[in-house]
Amino acid sequence: MNDKANGGDKPATVKTPQGSMFLYKQPEYLNREDHGDLGWTPPEKPFAFTREIMSVPLVAGEISSAQKHYPVVFSAKENSVPMAVVSVIKDRNMFVDADGKWEANCYIPSYLRRHPFAVARGEGDQFAIVIDRACSGISKNPESPFFDGDKLTDKTQAIVDFCGQFEAERTRTRDFTTNLTELGLLTEQRATHPGKDGEARPIATFFAVDVEKLNALPASELESMHQSGFLSFIYAHLFSLENWKRLMSRSNAIIGQANGS
Repeated sequence: MNDKANGGDKPATVKTPQGSMFLYKQPEYLNREDHGDLGWTPPEKPFAFTREIMSVPLVAGEISSAQKHYPVVFSAKENSVPMAVVSVIKDRNMFVDADGKWEANCYIPSYLRRHPFAVARGEGDQFAIVIDRACSGISKNPESPFFDGDKLTDKTQAIVDFCGQFEAERTRTRDFTTNLTELGLLTEQRATHPGKDGEARPIATFFAVDVEKLNALPASELESMHQSGFLSFIYAHLFSLENWKRLMSRSNAIIGQANGS
């Protein structure tokens, strides 16, 4: 990717991570040469970038918080990722208003709270900090500069530390979902909701822990999962599935408002 650094006339090569990153439109490795005169100011509409999403990736340690407000499901049977479902309306996040604000008192997944920062693997399998250069909060004359001389500012370092903690939790999450796959606990399931005729109509198809298979596990496996903390993640996930009903009620209210009823 070619760009012009610092408004100069000479083209500079801005290093970008390979592959795509969900919700990151223009990811670039943060560095002094390309971003030394830039910084971060929280946007007036902080979560406007999430308006069209229907689900958000989670790390295992936040499932217990997310389960209070959203159904927590799994993205696939293998190589799975926990996901918080935030909508049953296509391209309409039901927890973000027209001002880009997340609904008060509802848990905001850490994947979103860290934006526009992230961690990615750089050259030589080293971890590097990424910024979404397309984010409106990144600019010159910011509230919080990225750098002070050659070093990160304290505020930037705090964000970097948060991203590092998130990345460490992602490793634990992979161990958790791998364990679920190895034990054959994830099965395809459907959420349904009664229609006007009283018959159940499908809302979504997703992967979730099969309770019967979980109960059939040997005591030794359950003890191992308890010791690793995985069992508490499973129960939080199962409790969260009650939120499909709340999600449908929210959907009906939104559609009703849009129709003026």
